[in-house]
Amino acid sequence: MPANLSAREAGPARVALFFCALLSLLTLSECGATPEAFSTPAVLPPLRTRSELVTVLPCGSLWAEGVSATVRGLYRTAGDRAYLDIVHAGEPPCWARIFLQPDLGLGAVSWDAPRYVEVTGRLSSSAWSTAGLWDLAVERWTLLSLDVAVAQQACQEAVAGQTAALQALDWAALALPTYVTGTAGFVPPAEGLARPTVHLLGTDDRQALLFLEARGPDLPPVRPLVTRWVAVECRYDLSSGRVLELVASIRGQVEE
Repeated sequence: MPANLSAREAGPARVALFFCALLSLLTLSECGATPEAFSTPAVLPPLRTRSELVTVLPCGSLWAEGVSATVRGLYRTAGDRAYLDIVHAGEPPCWARIFLQPDLGLGAVSWDAPRYVEVTGRLSSSAWSTAGLWDLAVERWTLLSLDVAVAQQACQEAVAGQTAALQALDWAALALPTYVTGTAGFVPPAEGLARPTVHLLGTDDRQALLFLEARGPDLPPVRPLVTRWVAVECRYDLSSGRVLELVASIRGQVEE
């Protein structure tokens, strides 16, 4: 308070300052000051589990042979091949990969930075002996909006937010029978769940869902040349920009 303010003036001045501060809290613009922002903690998505026994399989006959269809998926390239990765919701979900001819002219598109596209064309699977693989003769296509970094961050934050729940899971109950003993007592370290590596699996072409997978900490080694790790699937709603559900499981690979 200025030194030359009289005692009579001091009372009203304090009242004025109080109401000015209160008004600034309400309007965030008055009185030349902005209060610290307050945020409501986000509601964590539900977490469920899937056995290591359950694998994501190729989808069956999603489309009729030779029909013209419009599909949405993650566009990637590998060498001279261009393809869409699609994941259909279910339990477990299933996958499909559609090879495009010609490519969409977007240049090299890496696995880690796919583009989200809608493509119309004629579908055929006759050239493939493996289920889930299709060819599509492109007639037209549209680039759709997808911020890969935002989706990955949402998945990371959802996994980190469920750290306590993930640590409390009985991981041995999820393990393959031959790995139960070696998995017993495993608790994933919190630092391995704080910022997991996230990659995009595919989109559901029938609804606005993006499937991502966060790779968490490795499990203790049980057999030579076998690596197993915590895997958390994130189901991300492309319309609302939030993670709807987490599915915890164990993934692994054998080194050749």
